[in-house]
Amino acid sequence: MRQDRKPRLFGLFGYPLSHTLSPAMQEAGFGFYGWKDHYLAFELDPAHFTQAMKGLPGFLLDGFNVTVPYKERVIAFLGCLTPKARLIGAVNTVYRRGGQWIGTNTDIDGFLRSLEQDGDFRPRAKDALLLGAGGAARAVACGLASRGVRTLTLTDMIPEKARALASHFKRHFPKTRFAAVPCCESELRAALRGVHLVVNATTVGLRPGDPALIDPAWIPRAAPGRRMFFYDLIYHPSKTAFLKTAAAKGHRTSNGLGMLLYQGTAAFEHWTGQKAPVAVMRAALLKALKEREAPRAVKR
Repeated sequence: MRQDRKPRLFGLFGYPLSHTLSPAMQEAGFGFYGWKDHYLAFELDPAHFTQAMKGLPGFLLDGFNVTVPYKERVIAFLGCLTPKARLIGAVNTVYRRGGQWIGTNTDIDGFLRSLEQDGDFRPRAKDALLLGAGGAARAVACGLASRGVRTLTLTDMIPEKARALASHFKRHFPKTRFAAVPCCESELRAALRGVHLVVNATTVGLRPGDPALIDPAWIPRAAPGRRMFFYDLIYHPSKTAFLKTAAAKGHRTSNGLGMLLYQGTAAFEHWTGQKAPVAVMRAALLKALKEREAPRAVKR
């Protein structure tokens, strides 16, 4: 399928970005339609990100994504937010309409579709533990509450962030019981004993040498009919220590590749107005991840 049109430019802002597979996915989608569009990764430190966002009115980009650590910070530079992004309090996708930059959140769509469709997990009347309280965690918390999760326990290295997030969503989802607990052994051990789902929405595990997110001794071994589901938003590496530990204890696991795919296909549709070729974009992601994780030959 081909459609001749003026080439457009899209991008991703974050720090760091060495792990990202988004360019491969988005360019595969453009190629499916025969477009000569491009998607670039812009790794900017906080000072340069702020400088870039101040230049939004004259941007050459036709749309962009935002990832760690700028999903909340970008809001101050946008002309408008969708109701979804306003509720979540974080933006990962930005598009133009009538000369105005609009921020939305496709992370919530990506997470829920990956969890329910690929992971075959339904949050309704279940109990969940969410690790982290940043921009990605906000989308996860909102998604779980919107699907009727019974209890949602949040924790973060900065306890005030977890408490603020729990308080924010408690006002919007009164049927879900929210709690914030400190990152200490007694609290996390207790939380892990009573939940069906554990989600890592931190960046711990992204870099080699990262400390253990949860002490393996704190995770109970799966019992007959009592397997927990451990979901890590990190997709590279595909098997973090967090997931390996959970799998070794007999629990179900998933990395964040599905969330990356589905948030990306939703962003594609916002930017282009065309249906995203999901199978093509998935294949591109899997190929890019395989190449990224393949052992490199040692030069002698």
